[in-house]
Amino acid sequence: MRTLFVTLAVVIGTGGCVPIAQETVALSCSDYIGKPISARIAAWGPPRTVYRIDPIQVGYVFESKQTTFIGGEPFYTVNYLIGADKHRTPIRKVTTTCSGVFIVRAPSDAIPANERIVVDVISK
Repeated sequence: MRTLFVTLAVVIGTGGCVPIAQETVALSCSDYIGKPISARIAAWGPPRTVYRIDPIQVGYVFESKQTTFIGGEPFYTVNYLIGADKHRTPIRKVTTTCSGVFIVRAPSDAIPANERIVVDVISK
């Protein structure tokens, strides 16, 4: 009986850790820390402004918003008297906003963008 309760507790505890299939995973601005600034530029487009903070650091100001539509996957229901019916999941709009100042370490302006690593993000 005790093993049944322990097994049940483990199943209930791990059930909360499983993501729901319809949850969206969005890349936040802080996920770019440690990556080159060129990855951010490739993903979201060019910065609004670039300015030198001090002799070693450069700030890139980004304001970007991306809207995607998810859903619409087909699924089937079966009625043994009629047959199978094809349905689609609801389509919903997901907007991801990433704006702020990306701070990179660049002691010289001659360093290419793919070697400038993001060291901090100041979100707006």
